[in-house]
Amino acid sequence: FRAPAAACGARSPMLARGAKSLRASSLRPAGLRLASGVPARTPEQTEHLEKLAEEHNGFLFGEVPPPPGEKRKKEDWEYYYPPLMTSALALFLFTWLNQPLSSVEDEAMEEAKRRMGFEPDVHFKQ
Repeated sequence: FRAPAAACGARSPMLARGAKSLRASSLRPAGLRLASGVPARTPEQTEHLEKLAEEHNGFLFGEVPPPPGEKRKKEDWEYYYPPLMTSALALFLFTWLNQPLSSVEDEAMEEAKRRMGFEPDVHFKQ
């Protein structure tokens, strides 16, 4: 029995070509896209992002707090959000708490037993 040349450590011509193309593809210019599809960040973009970070000082959504003594002006959607979410939660709780205790199949089984003359299961009823 003789092991193939590739298993012994010798390179086949096809493996050598694959390694060459792999090495050539790893030498990419900086402007091409990364494997995730996102373009590599340029120094100009980095400078712009650092400028934005300094400008907004890391506040949430880039919203700078108002000066002391002034109130923050709400946006239009902020007036409707709390009552709508509260009413949606109330509607959900109402429907969930008032759902039927038995399913249609349970009611059909009771009706079938009643029609066939079986005694109702009084002891095991929920």
